[in-house]
Amino acid sequence: MQQPVGQANPDRENDCGKGKIAAIVALSMALLILLGGLRILLPFFEPICWAIILALFFHPIYARLLRLLKGSSALAAFIMCILIITFIIIPVFVLITSLTSEVLRVYASSISHIQSGNFTLVPDEKSYPLMHKIGVQVLKAFKLYGPDLKNTLMDLARNMGEYFLKQGTVVFKNLAAIIFKAALMVVILFYLFTDGEEMLYSFKRLLPLSKTTVDSFMKLTSDVLSATLYGNLLTGAIQAGLGVFIFWLLDFSAPLLWGIILGLGTFIPMIGTAIVWAPASLYLFFTGEYLKGAILLAFSLMVISQIDYFLRPYLISGKTELHNLFLFLGILGGINVFGLLGLILGPMIIALCVSILELYRLNLMEKEI
Repeated sequence: MQQPVGQANPDRENDCGKGKIAAIVALSMALLILLGGLRILLPFFEPICWAIILALFFHPIYARLLRLLKGSSALAAFIMCILIITFIIIPVFVLITSLTSEVLRVYASSISHIQSGNFTLVPDEKSYPLMHKIGVQVLKAFKLYGPDLKNTLMDLARNMGEYFLKQGTVVFKNLAAIIFKAALMVVILFYLFTDGEEMLYSFKRLLPLSKTTVDSFMKLTSDVLSATLYGNLLTGAIQAGLGVFIFWLLDFSAPLLWGIILGLGTFIPMIGTAIVWAPASLYLFFTGEYLKGAILLAFSLMVISQIDYFLRPYLISGKTELHNLFLFLGILGGINVFGLLGLILGPMIIALCVSILELYRLNLMEKEI
């Protein structure tokens, strides 16, 4: 029987309703499955991110090695992983261990000097009248000048020593987890070298955007990643050079070693290079080397530390064409949220946000026209 014109077909409406319900159920199940997958991968967020960063950073070397080995991707990836373990992972572990023990040694020596009474936090009045006057005024301002000064310094040195000892204990307890994450990162890195291009191609096909837009996003991500990596490395190298210079000038033992450690300290979240120059300055003050301590402290605060806030954003913004303020906030916010990984992810996320806003602006202008 023919359906009258203008009258709704109940069978068709039922089919549409069932289709919508089925689509909603399918979409809900897909989202639940995706959330479950993300929940499974979340504990391995850091090793996955570091593996991706290292794979992108060392991909030119891998491509050249692949050509030399005539297309043997597995062998080229294996050699790259061995090189990264030998020249990056192992040296980082050794330097962190050496730095932790040296910091504890400096604080133990400071406590020993305070207990023995071989310290005069205020310079001698006859030898350094101006510095003596300034030191007394500063101590009086903080209500530390008097017989309680020794006890205050003892408490301060003891608390700082206990803090670093606690941090070292935490690292030692989590050593198995750190080694596991490093090993997992190397395994992921191997497969990213061998199959990374296919994975990237599959990911690009999943994005619900035009090919031009996807390519633009990928280029932006690559530019920000390379800029942040090279910018951070260059910043660390400059700080290491300045550290070598000031430690040599102040007649420290092994200035080259301490300068290199100071440069690596720039990658430590929140603390940065202060992990080297702060205890070194305190040690000089506690041992009576007031002029050297003042020079090191002033140079570190006014020159070395300022590079993190001014030179690093400038170096990164040169290639990404982002404003220094955005990159500055991106670096600080990234470190606060992701820790060391935030040095890379922070600027990258900010750059992608700016790119998305620019894409929205361009699409809106096209619609208005």
